[in-house]
Amino acid sequence: MKGVLKLIPIALSALLLLCAAVDRENVLPMYTSSIDLTEDGRVVLANKGTREVVLLAEDGKVAQRWTFEEPATGVAVAGDKLFVTTSHAKGFLSCIDLKDGKMLYSTETAMGACSPVVSHDAERVYVMNRYRGTVSEVNASTGEVLRSVAVQREPCAAVLSPDGRYLYVNNHFPAQRADVDYVAADVSIVDCQSFERVKDIKLSNGSNALRGIACSPDGRYVFVSHNLGRFQVPTSQLQQGWMNTNAVSVIDTSTQSLVGSISLDEPDRGAGGIWDVKCDGEWLVTSQSGTHDVSIVDYKAMIEKLNAYADKSKLDYDLYFMRGIRVRLPIEGNGPRAMAMREGKIYLPTYFSDVLNVVNLAEQSVEAVAYNPQRVESPRDRGERAFNDASLCYQNWQSCNGCHPDDGRTDGMNWDLMNDGIGNPKNCKSMLFSFQTPKNMISGIRDHAGIAVRAGYKFIQFCDVDEATASDVDEYIRSLEPLPSPYLVDGELSEKAVLGRKVYEKYGCAECHSGPYYTDMQMHRIGEDVEFDEGWDTPTLREVWRTAPYLFDGRAATMEEVFTVHKHGIEGKISRKDAEALTEYVNSL
Repeated sequence: MKGVLKLIPIALSALLLLCAAVDRENVLPMYTSSIDLTEDGRVVLANKGTREVVLLAEDGKVAQRWTFEEPATGVAVAGDKLFVTTSHAKGFLSCIDLKDGKMLYSTETAMGACSPVVSHDAERVYVMNRYRGTVSEVNASTGEVLRSVAVQREPCAAVLSPDGRYLYVNNHFPAQRADVDYVAADVSIVDCQSFERVKDIKLSNGSNALRGIACSPDGRYVFVSHNLGRFQVPTSQLQQGWMNTNAVSVIDTSTQSLVGSISLDEPDRGAGGIWDVKCDGEWLVTSQSGTHDVSIVDYKAMIEKLNAYADKSKLDYDLYFMRGIRVRLPIEGNGPRAMAMREGKIYLPTYFSDVLNVVNLAEQSVEAVAYNPQRVESPRDRGERAFNDASLCYQNWQSCNGCHPDDGRTDGMNWDLMNDGIGNPKNCKSMLFSFQTPKNMISGIRDHAGIAVRAGYKFIQFCDVDEATASDVDEYIRSLEPLPSPYLVDGELSEKAVLGRKVYEKYGCAECHSGPYYTDMQMHRIGEDVEFDEGWDTPTLREVWRTAPYLFDGRAATMEEVFTVHKHGIEGKISRKDAEALTEYVNSL
């Protein structure tokens, strides 16, 4: 395979194109979340930060833009139609006529709408409703929602089989308890004829933060890019990245089963922040958002090597599998995430730089253009960039995002951290309100979040980060805001949740979960198996609908199990009706 010498002229090429685009009015970071190409090769970008979708001209200038009320989460082009998903408190699929730029319709699907997939005949659009846990089938011409199907936890991406029969859906997180030996997210298979979920394929142990998904042109394999948490290894034994690693799982579509998970890390260098994956039958390409590069893999050589591999259960521990068949190519900018693939090229915007990279796969060369060159970063913006940057980690194997994906939330795993002794794995906490609700970490080992930030870099990422960067990360974490709960009805409690509030009062839940953050910010000994004298930190109930599993070791897969199985805070018996109402109320906070 060719080397990367053609990277040398990138800076000059980018500079020339950047100068042609200096008249951009918008100075806010755009935070591009999705990309697609029109039939004539123009680039369409969905931007979370500016709540807009833009169409780029050849020189990198914005030729046309459409602004939405909610952040743009996905784009898909089919002929002269552009399909856009947006979501915050609700979720919508919009259709735009590319010939005249007019909006044809905007249809509400469900909260978390993202990653639209157009059927091969362009008659249907499939929308992932991430926070509702469903997939909607929409009439592409009229916008009518035809059918919906429940999958698992946070469907975030999907791909159709070449024959259009099956939709393979990434479930972002595991939907299970965490205090067991095997914890992993699933890929759900939806039969597009019956529109029923026919199977869930559990990936390798530790699989979480599923993001990219692609199908080989012959339909033989589906590829899924994801984080691979080594949650069973105490962090006191960390070396060479064996905490959060980065992988591509291979699914055999003929048997609808997992073949194995291929590690993208190397013995002395991680591929931190694995994000998207594409395949054209000649190349398999992944984007590494934390290390700011792409992996270009000889597809046929990879499949041949995979078929010859004796024990595929050991694939995810093999740091040498990609040797000789993969080249890692640096790109311009910071944070490559979503990709588009066409005619031997990858089109790749950078999330934290607003730079479009065009990668020639055969030549292994890159051309780049800044489509928002006057962007200005605030301390909060710089902090988010650092939070996701694996170059701030020893050997580049993870960033803060590795354990706290998606705006500092939680990965659904238990971790045996080395700051409070060995042998007491605890569920990963969301960083939402961590500055507002000290102490920090579930064992309360850190007096405030600022200490936790600096200790995390030092003891988990083995990096002495400078104070300016740490302060920026502080600002980012302080800025985190909860999403509106999908359990709310037009922003208000449902009838069931209103009843649940009375149950909440009946059982005295507010004795510990009180105030604006629904926590007394104290330590309590709950249960008999508490390893610490002071007990556990009272977690906030704000946005708890998003942070399963529950209790200190993730022993409850759902909030209802907290009340019915584990009787948390419940004296005596609780009726099914009261448990369901209480669950509805707590999940609405």
